[in-house]
Amino acid sequence: MKKTASRIGSAIAAIALLIAHTTSAAYIIEASDAGGRLGEGHFTYTGAGGTAASYSTASGGQLPASSDVPSTFFTLRHAFGGNGTTDEYSFTYTPLSDDDNTVFAENTSFNLPQNLRSSGLSGGEAGTYNVYRIHPSTDNVSGGTTTYRVSVNGDLKVSEGIDQNAANLTTGENIGRWELIGSVDLLSNTDTVTVTMTPQNSTYVSMRASGIMLEYVAPIPEPTVLAIMGIGSALILVRRRLMILE
Repeated sequence: MKKTASRIGSAIAAIALLIAHTTSAAYIIEASDAGGRLGEGHFTYTGAGGTAASYSTASGGQLPASSDVPSTFFTLRHAFGGNGTTDEYSFTYTPLSDDDNTVFAENTSFNLPQNLRSSGLSGGEAGTYNVYRIHPSTDNVSGGTTTYRVSVNGDLKVSEGIDQNAANLTTGENIGRWELIGSVDLLSNTDTVTVTMTPQNSTYVSMRASGIMLEYVAPIPEPTVLAIMGIGSALILVRRRLMILE
């Protein structure tokens, strides 16, 4: 009886946690602020011997190519290229210390062709997070393939290589929309997500970066909650079979 009560309590706690996160919000890390310097404090860069030379003064870029992403979302200021040694941009996020800094209207469209929309949840806890990227429309990136790598506590989870010059309305690589890199599961709100960008070649405009967005999309159910869900599914299956036999 006590075990059952404990499991029910865990399930109720999980439901309460989900309800507590029903504000649609996310954490955005900008590569540049209005003065052409670090935006949110979680963006670093290397190049030209590890100096700041790989970080160029931000430019306005272009607004999104369609109305599916309101221009008020994101300025599309950005960092680009640099020459010298290998360029690398790095964005970091830890739920416990990095409170959501952007609130969206319910069901906000991030990318209409891909039907990417806000989850309706806010972060700060362990769970599943979507990781998005954005850069301005461009046709002169000269560094070849830009590779995004998403790691959790140093362990690589997702890797994606794109052509930032590609004008593809479906993938949106060159349209100034939020693009989903992938999803990661954080077992603790102290886990740190790191997104790195590297070009195939280090050139003056080797790659462009406006920012990275991390959005909480689902809690990770506790084992007791999963057990209750499994029991519930089994009971439903048994009931259906009995109805067939009647």
